[in-house]
Amino acid sequence: MTALSPLEHAPLPAAPPTPPEPAPPAPPAPARPRRRGLLGALLALAGLAGTAGALTPLLRTSGGTTVTAPGAAETYRGRRLTYGPDWATIDGRALHLMPRADGGFVSSVDHFTSYPSTRAAARAAVDELGGAQLSTPAYSA
Repeated sequence: MTALSPLEHAPLPAAPPTPPEPAPPAPPAPARPRRRGLLGALLALAGLAGTAGALTPLLRTSGGTTVTAPGAAETYRGRRLTYGPDWATIDGRALHLMPRADGGFVSSVDHFTSYPSTRAAARAAVDELGGAQLSTPAYSA
């Protein structure tokens, strides 16, 4: 065996120190509302409010809808009323009733108010007519 020189037996240099781990990035700050986002939210709220306003009359009257017994009759304010599920007469003259999607009725005397039943529509027509006679359309017999 041959003798080794002192350089050959020198210890190996130590591995370079590893750099420290970088700190994790800080979480981003919450985004501040922007003008466009605020305007979009306001528009959505306005749309919801408009829809709620439009549906309120439907929801309010649909709960109070009543079914009238066929052939019911009564005297209201001196007038003879007869009414059924989808018809009514005042002193023997037909009151034209139109059904609505909410289950109520609109009469030919008052086209702007929905009544929950034919009885309510006939009574409202008597209130509106006062002492006047209900006129019948020219096409009825």
